[in-house]
Amino acid sequence: MKNCLVFLLFLFVTGITTEANGQMTAEEAHTVDSLKKITLSGAHDTIVLSAYLDWDNIIYYYDTELDIELNQKILEITKQGLKKNNITIQEKEAYFGYKGLALNNLGLIYIDYGNYFDALKSLQESLQIAEYFKDSTKQGNCLNNIGMIYKHMDMTDKALEYYDRSLQFTGEDHYSLATYYNNAGICYLDMGNDSMALECYAKSIVHADSCNDNVGKGNTLANIALVYMRDSLYQEALTYLQQAIENYDKVGEQSGLAFAIKNIGVCYLELGDLTKAMDYCSRGLGLATENKSLSAQKESCDCLYRVYKQKGDTKNALRYHELFHVFRDSLQGAEKNEELLKLDFQFNSERQHLADSLEFANAQNIQRLTYETDLHKKEKTQYVLFAGIGILLLAGIFIYRSYYLKKRDAEIIARQKEEVETQKHLVEEKNKEITDSINYAKRIQEAILPGQQVFSKCLPDSFILYKPKDIVAGDFYWLEEVGEKIIFAVADCTGHGVPGAMVSVVCHNALNRSVNEFKLTDPGKILDKTRELVAETFDSTPNQDKLSGTIRDGMDISLCVLNKQTHELKFSGANNSLYLVRDQRLTGITNANIASEKMTAANGHYLMEVKADKQPIGKYADEKPFSTVQLNLQKNDILYLYTDGYADQFGGPDAKKFKYKQLKELLVRNASKNLDQQARMLNESFEKWKGNLEQVDDVCLMGVRI
Repeated sequence: MKNCLVFLLFLFVTGITTEANGQMTAEEAHTVDSLKKITLSGAHDTIVLSAYLDWDNIIYYYDTELDIELNQKILEITKQGLKKNNITIQEKEAYFGYKGLALNNLGLIYIDYGNYFDALKSLQESLQIAEYFKDSTKQGNCLNNIGMIYKHMDMTDKALEYYDRSLQFTGEDHYSLATYYNNAGICYLDMGNDSMALECYAKSIVHADSCNDNVGKGNTLANIALVYMRDSLYQEALTYLQQAIENYDKVGEQSGLAFAIKNIGVCYLELGDLTKAMDYCSRGLGLATENKSLSAQKESCDCLYRVYKQKGDTKNALRYHELFHVFRDSLQGAEKNEELLKLDFQFNSERQHLADSLEFANAQNIQRLTYETDLHKKEKTQYVLFAGIGILLLAGIFIYRSYYLKKRDAEIIARQKEEVETQKHLVEEKNKEITDSINYAKRIQEAILPGQQVFSKCLPDSFILYKPKDIVAGDFYWLEEVGEKIIFAVADCTGHGVPGAMVSVVCHNALNRSVNEFKLTDPGKILDKTRELVAETFDSTPNQDKLSGTIRDGMDISLCVLNKQTHELKFSGANNSLYLVRDQRLTGITNANIASEKMTAANGHYLMEVKADKQPIGKYADEKPFSTVQLNLQKNDILYLYTDGYADQFGGPDAKKFKYKQLKELLVRNASKNLDQQARMLNESFEKWKGNLEQVDDVCLMGVRI
């Protein structure tokens, strides 16, 4: 599924009321005519500015271009007013107040246009004014709107920082709280924490209902739909999108309506109804064009391109694909990240400028200084001067002593630094030699792994996700073809890095000998012989640990033998089980080694676990012959062989393990995708979960579709 634009709640500093059909009522049109006359009457600036602001509130949903013109007119009047001579403090505060409102409104419009740089400049200046006047409501609004800019730029951490800052100014204001929880939910959705996102959305709807905020509720419902769309639950998503549209229609909100209608088209596209998909995406494109929303136009064109591509209409597919790139290039986005961060830094260092400007009017009123006060100040200045000279003399002595000590210390540090540099050079040389040796070992290890051509020939519909923790790995995958049988395995040797790689060579050689030299094809017998060969190798090594009952070096493994003609599968495992996913409920399973009583299910697919023996390949206190499990596979069954590196990776919002339960749910939820897509999805999920944390172990995961 293509990425869909997340709906953000826009905060306005003034209330807006419209009719559901998106057109002005007769009463509103009459009010606008009256306001126009006031702006032309030559009345006092504050009356004219108030009229422009009321006019802007009425037409915001109807005419974006006029909205920009009106707010720019407000800025022009305030600019001229602030240049007047003999301006009073009260007048100056009034001009800055109207200026802050206009800048906030323009910032929101620029966000909708995708002009994030100008949006940030306008909102930062509006925030300066709100901070000076200590207007908590306007400060919260500006901080929230700045957070939306960073969210559009995919800078989620920066966005969440501003949303959290806005929360301290909301108090019990339901409108602001609805906005905060909606936007926080969006950030959690980006982080992959769907449950936390849905919890935030639920709170947002409660607050939106409390203040009759139909636009905010519509945006949140549309965001909930995106959660279900990401999980391929398109019917549930359609229900929430229809509810979102009902809320938008109540107030004539066109921008959100464009995205909601477009996303309905995306749902029908994924459900295979190309006629409805084309109809809704075309309607969404029309609304986006009317509202000049580049983001909505871009995503609508992408949806139409995919529709026409599936219909085989290459001419229209190419047309909308080209339009998609045109709108994408028009959006000011990632290339502005560096400039936005620089502007954010400048904003925090220039706040004092506004305060200086406002205090200037007060400074003009302070003009009374008496002769006695001047004389008194001169006497005090003389005392201070003499005291200062004495302090300078003492300071000079201390400075000289400090200089002498620093010079001596600098010479010592210079000698130490020279010695450290010499040692550093030696360490770097040794490190380079070690790294070169390990890289050569990596090439040797890669040479013993089966190549892509071998996999494509023996297992044409398969994938390997192989992610060593270090340059070389203790995990490896293995494949042999013996007559009509394909023997394949995924193994996890003791340790990782260089020690693990050395153990993997011993275990890999033992597997090869068991099959090619001893002609074994039963998986249980292969593992018995492999264990014997590995033990012989390590027993013959000098200085072996002779303690009875301890686990020697070896491996955990999942081993499968597949008959290409009959699709009969035999499996044996040492500590590592096998997952089988089928597009129907698994019944009639009686083997004790198969965990069928607790199957993982999603999207019409079911996963069962074929259990391995609880013993490793290697010396073990309670060794038993390895058991063989036999299964009759069906077309489209998927086998997953894995090591423990994926499930044991720490990450996520709480830096916890990924765990096998989440891995099973991930596999069965995406089983309908082709294996190349599954490999990419598994890699992306792993990297997103790991985040900035270190990879804890080697990762190897194999998927095979029958």
